[in-house]
Amino acid sequence: MTAKQDALVEVVDLIARHGLTIDEVSAALAGKGDYATLRTSSVLSRLFAYLGGTFVFVGLGIFVGMRWDDLGPAGRVLLTLGPGLCLFVFALVCTSDERLEAAATPLFLLAGLVQPTGLLVMLREYGNGGEAEHAVLFTSLVMLVQQGCTFWARRRTVLAFTTIVFGSVAVFVSLDLLDASMYMTGITMGASLLCIGWSLDRSPHRAIAGVVYFVGAALLLEETYAWLRREPLEILFLGLAGATVVLATVARSRSLLAVGTVALIGYIADFIYQHFADNLGAPLVLMAIGLVFIGAGAAAVRINARYIAGH
Repeated sequence: MTAKQDALVEVVDLIARHGLTIDEVSAALAGKGDYATLRTSSVLSRLFAYLGGTFVFVGLGIFVGMRWDDLGPAGRVLLTLGPGLCLFVFALVCTSDERLEAAATPLFLLAGLVQPTGLLVMLREYGNGGEAEHAVLFTSLVMLVQQGCTFWARRRTVLAFTTIVFGSVAVFVSLDLLDASMYMTGITMGASLLCIGWSLDRSPHRAIAGVVYFVGAALLLEETYAWLRREPLEILFLGLAGATVVLATVARSRSLLAVGTVALIGYIADFIYQHFADNLGAPLVLMAIGLVFIGAGAAAVRINARYIAGH
């Protein structure tokens, strides 16, 4: 399948997923109607929203840093947790007004950064001691409930992202407190993120699927390699990396393809260095095998296009 055909498949999938009509797509391609104005307004509104949120966040951080030592426990909590809650409320208000909707995404992101900081400060100022992992677990669970419930009500992609982030942190810390193996924790979370990415890729929140795919595949392959390295079953990692590349072609994910390809190249390079450091024949054989696979793939595409696809 050529790049043009692959792009056509993705376009048809997007049109069907979002319920667009042929007339709407044709008008957008021709620049007719309100499409051109809408596109310009969307870019400008996002630009100013991101700039405004950045200045607010930086200004708040500088102010808190300058006055931190002069504040009491209540003041420190108010200056961290308070703005986070305000940003979250402002973001909710923006989702109910089409004119301010573009500002909701940066506000939700800023709230997702500031609120956990405020919760951790509150636990430090008013807590009775304990391990830091317990504070992180409590904070991540509170944020998971908040972000998850808000996502259920608003169906915003940014809320899906923050829900996944806080859920992953909560699971990781919980497994760490249970003294679970680091290898099994990483493999389990990596595989879970791949499943979540697959679901996101077939939903209106496809924009974040690539990030979830990348983190899940990287975590799964890294922990699997660390677990199997220099063991008799180390060769299984090569199969897992190859399966990641196959999954990338099925899901049409560049992030999965990048992770799988890097994993394959890294493993083969490490294997050659360990076993054939002084033998130049091994890399030459691998290059020849790679060229044969490339030629076979090109021939298969031509045969399919000429003798199979047309019948």
